[in-house]
Amino acid sequence: MLEVRKTRTSSKNPKGNAVAERFNKTLVRMIKAYLRGQQENWDLNLGCLASAYRSTVHASTGMTPNLLMLGREVRIPAELAYGSTTKYIPQDITSYGEYVDYLKEHMQIAHDVARKHLGSEARRHKEIYDSKISVYKYEQGDLVWYLNENRIKGVAPKLEKTYSGPYIIKRKMSELNFVLQLTRDGTEKLIHHNKLKPYKGDNPPKWLLTVKRKLKNQ
Repeated sequence: MLEVRKTRTSSKNPKGNAVAERFNKTLVRMIKAYLRGQQENWDLNLGCLASAYRSTVHASTGMTPNLLMLGREVRIPAELAYGSTTKYIPQDITSYGEYVDYLKEHMQIAHDVARKHLGSEARRHKEIYDSKISVYKYEQGDLVWYLNENRIKGVAPKLEKTYSGPYIIKRKMSELNFVLQLTRDGTEKLIHHNKLKPYKGDNPPKWLLTVKRKLKNQ
């Protein structure tokens, strides 16, 4: 009834298992945010993180994974502590057959709603992708994040911060190559466009603002 099918993929080919890999990417991001750089015993937190994911409404479907997979919501610790408004299966179901009928009816409704949300979400993703397909134009004095490619022995790269910084563009060599100032004392590095991301924050280090003013007055 649930139409669960086992699939197999070739080794070292994550593209063949895209849905699972996409979830793994989300889970790794949750672990990074939860640990805040501390990598010891990270696996002990997987249960609560997975539970949080399953009970959170997905932007694409408009429903929680629990509802789409189980046909109902699952009680979370906060509901046990403060009470719950979640509707559960009626108590008058007295046989396995009645339960299956109830489950099938509610899952069909949930899946129909999810398909409608997925259609509109696909159109939204396309619009976002099309808007970002052009190259971001950086200028001298812009504050940016720099892709963190440093590898430390004994530290899992996936759990490290993806970008470091912010830094400042000291010189614009071309539309794709820029010289960044990485430290207060003037350490510089030539970086390609595809390793940068614009800094959107409003509280950069004071030394960056000082350098930015000097560049503006040149």
